[in-house]
Amino acid sequence: MSFPYRRVLVPVDFDGQSIAAIETAAQIVRQNDGVALVMHVVPMMIPPAGMPGYVDLYRGQEETARVRLTELAHRHLAGLKYELFVHVGEPAASILRAEKRLAADLVVMATHGRRGFSRVFLGSVAEMVLREATCPVLTVHQGKTENRTVERWMTRNPATVTPSDKLTVAATRMTEGGFRSLPVVDGEKLVGIITDRDLRTHVGYHDHTEVKLAMTEPVITITPETPIHEAARLLRERKIGALPVVEDGRLVGIISTVDVLEALTAETE
Repeated sequence: MSFPYRRVLVPVDFDGQSIAAIETAAQIVRQNDGVALVMHVVPMMIPPAGMPGYVDLYRGQEETARVRLTELAHRHLAGLKYELFVHVGEPAASILRAEKRLAADLVVMATHGRRGFSRVFLGSVAEMVLREATCPVLTVHQGKTENRTVERWMTRNPATVTPSDKLTVAATRMTEGGFRSLPVVDGEKLVGIITDRDLRTHVGYHDHTEVKLAMTEPVITITPETPIHEAARLLRERKIGALPVVEDGRLVGIISTVDVLEALTAETE
């Protein structure tokens, strides 16, 4: 198996440590023009044979996991190639089977000291994968201080529209990406933001209305170094759903209320 690593398997369990693993994998995939193979394992605690109730339970967990994987991919793998997988079973064995079946060049997974069930997934599981994987395994540890700025949680290279685009373009991009707002850029300059609320106020006129006539301006922005608690305060006080992230006058990301809630939840764990 040779470098560069182009097929990168990333097992996640939806906490802040998994975000660090996804972003590490994203850097590797971006550098090597590769593909991120993102998977979540729904742990099977009770064999489902002959127990329809548990089959339904696992099916519901699978569906929820697929939705959350899609959200993570939109947020942290924008512009990259990726595939999403959900498995039900024993976590370590499922990861090892996927590593072989998907012909992964590298496994990137989170590991840290935790207690209880999370320790089972991110402790012994990581150790077993390290021992038995047939490809290299990179473990990622993220300290709490790294969680406290916007840079860790923002969506990088977000989808955008221009002032001259019609509202139909904005509506299509929001629907396809699952977004509730889009930055409006003129060249590299951020000039406004268009939200789903703005689109609703122009229902029936999307084909004929340019974004510049419906967007909100001026825009409240933050930087990648802005503390996550400051972003939360701005979102709450201004009653907005997202904040564009600007660095050196250039749009580098966007962070939503959902992103901030996820960051604050991870911080308290």
